Amino acid sequence: MEYGDEIVRRARELAPVLNERARAAEEARRLSDGTVADLAGTGLFQMLVPERFGGGGQGFGAMVAACREIGAGDASAGWLSVIYTLHNWMIALLPEEAQREVWADRPYALVPCTLAPNGTAEAVDGGHRVTGRWSWGSGVMHADHVMVMALVTVADSIEPRLFLLPREDAEVHDVWHTSGMRGTGSNDIEIKDRFVPAHRSVPLTDLTEGRSPGSRVHDGAIYRVPLVPVFALTGAAPVLGVAEGVLARYAERMQGRVMAYTGVKQRDLMSGQIRLAKATADLAAARLLLEDAVRHLTETYESGGSYGIAERARSRLVAAHVAGVARTIVNELCASGGASVQFADSPFQRAQRDVNTISAHVVFDADATYALYGRTALGMEPDPMTLV
Repeated sequence: MEYGDEIVRRARELAPVLNERARAAEEARRLSDGTVADLAGTGLFQMLVPERFGGGGQGFGAMVAACREIGAGDASAGWLSVIYTLHNWMIALLPEEAQREVWADRPYALVPCTLAPNGTAEAVDGGHRVTGRWSWGSGVMHADHVMVMALVTVADSIEPRLFLLPREDAEVHDVWHTSGMRGTGSNDIEIKDRFVPAHRSVPLTDLTEGRSPGSRVHDGAIYRVPLVPVFALTGAAPVLGVAEGVLARYAERMQGRVMAYTGVKQRDLMSGQIRLAKATADLAAARLLLEDAVRHLTETYESGGSYGIAERARSRLVAAHVAGVARTIVNELCASGGASVQFADSPFQRAQRDVNTISAHVVFDADATYALYGRTALGMEPDPMTLV
């Protein structure tokens, strides 16, 4: 069995265990240390890390498949699986000195990253001094490093720049009181005038254009791929996984559920049969769409090609559409599952809250994404502040 396939298998086997732990995770508003260790034990976090640093040097296809499996067990664990795996790939895009420092003791790090440029940075001798406060710090509760985006004044312009800092340089604010995705512990990160050496930062445009320092150090095609298509497509994987997990539990529930008053089994109702079939087809189509987009992205760069704005916009289109399909199906199945699926110990209501919360992420904003794709498909330039 190949390396990537083995990680997917391990993720699939871990998913039922994560489902059992999901309620405790959301009550604690963070994953347990044991769950993070189990996720790391699958080999997922290091699969995109270059082989020279002890990683797997794998592509995005196996990562997407593994994160779907984990998302089917628990949405929060699925999202943090994407966060920790993808951000190790981002570290591989930084200057080599930063990579050696971060992976000195093990071939992966636990790193949240907030891309909203809510901080400022002042250029000083040898690097920058960074100050700011950032929300949505998914993964910060187990972090050993953090990555944040800050604005730097360069000549007469403002440059967004990504900065990597050790966890001890950050203050975490406990604000993560939400209806869904509670287990991610996505609290605020604050940096107060901390020095960041030059080798621990990179301009955002270098990441979005696929011309980062790491792309010149590593031979693998994945290190030349622009940031936004990767973030959007891999981020959609656990959202789709949540819906696939709900569908499997819904089919199992139908077998024994007896409808109130009539005494008819739900499996004998044509309405239930139709709903099951339609959800199966819709999720299969969404999975194929996602897999095709990931494969096309990978093959393009492996063959020496690249993505322009139109192709990047299509990646966001696919991600937003897949997340939208997943959200619709989860809500429809929960609506037809009966009032008992809303009890606190039911995985259905938790999945419903989770998928509604995560699909509100800016990268899955359907209106903005459809408008972005429409503009580019018609030959128009996107808004300069658009994440693409």
